[in-house]
Amino acid sequence: MGQGNSVDVTGSHPMLADMRRQPQSLAELLARAGEFAAESHGLSGNSSGRVYAFGSGDGWFAARAATDFARKRLGLRYKAASALEMLAYAAPKLGPDDLAIAISMSGTADRTNEAAEAAQARSALVLALTNGSGGNLAKIAQSKISLELTDVAPFLTGTAKYTASLLGLMLLLQGAAGRKDNELAAIIRALPALVSGAETFAGEQASSLAARPITGVRILSSGCNLATADYGTAKFLKLVPLPITADDIEEFAHRQFWSTPADDLVIYIAANPAAARCASASAAALGSMGMRTIAIDTPSSPVATAGGRFSLPDVGEAVSPLLTAIPVQFLSYFIALTLGGNPDIGQDVGDPARFLASQRLARRGELGHQLSSPPRKSIANVESPS
Repeated sequence: MGQGNSVDVTGSHPMLADMRRQPQSLAELLARAGEFAAESHGLSGNSSGRVYAFGSGDGWFAARAATDFARKRLGLRYKAASALEMLAYAAPKLGPDDLAIAISMSGTADRTNEAAEAAQARSALVLALTNGSGGNLAKIAQSKISLELTDVAPFLTGTAKYTASLLGLMLLLQGAAGRKDNELAAIIRALPALVSGAETFAGEQASSLAARPITGVRILSSGCNLATADYGTAKFLKLVPLPITADDIEEFAHRQFWSTPADDLVIYIAANPAAARCASASAAALGSMGMRTIAIDTPSSPVATAGGRFSLPDVGEAVSPLLTAIPVQFLSYFIALTLGGNPDIGQDVGDPARFLASQRLARRGELGHQLSSPPRKSIANVESPS
């Protein structure tokens, strides 16, 4: 399958195509950096202004993953919040000098929209980062910018839209700060080789697990990549019918470890030297019990004792979440295949009852449309991707 927005939507492996197109999709997004910067109404001359980024699910993960970039790289007074946290706690503190960035690809997430309304009621500037029309969120926000990323297939587990959301948020933050970070361009240039390598690595790791099936997955990290670990659990949970959890690398030793089966897989994400040293000691200890470990690390932050290692380019930790998510995506995909799952079907087809319940939980506004639409057919006879 090709990459980019021209991916063949009739193919048998739409999620794989979605992951593979990220280099082109993110390069196209970076080319719009000026448009994003103009939309975020620079706060560089207003030292009292604060920036809040919030959303549900992937939007919340992206907001958290951008924290170090906003604070350390750009010097913004930045806060990442879940939609509920924004609605209940942050919005009442907002004022007219503040910028609230609401992240929702569909614009139909109930709590995100309610939080945007609450922020607007406090006279904050509300900017919607969305995809396509932006749904009801675009009607609430004073301004909107779209990723313009065409869906490969309906209701897939999010891959390209997550990394695009994170990059789009970073571009908006650059505009808010009135500053540009040149490392973003270097990261985009590194993506083609990284995506190809991550796919090969994940396929090999998944194959090695086949002889001794795993009983669960623990994804461990620290700092801004704790958001990547949480994002990873969301991807694995939708694809792999096993217990999946995330934790801080050090705190895992003090809580989850005591109930972790020896046949669980532990994945470390380390883009910080101190975190990598802790992860290396942790992987060695788990290895003494025969537990299997995988590390996503960098040359300057190696987790040398992990059973499998995928090293990212040596980039600053603040921008590393743009890269760390990608090997996690491929691992979730190929491990799902190894366990007999089908990650290439939409969530509405894979588990219709649960999908309907999810709409009732968080997107009640979509229920009328979903109930009136005919059910889609699943992708039959899915072959193993080459």
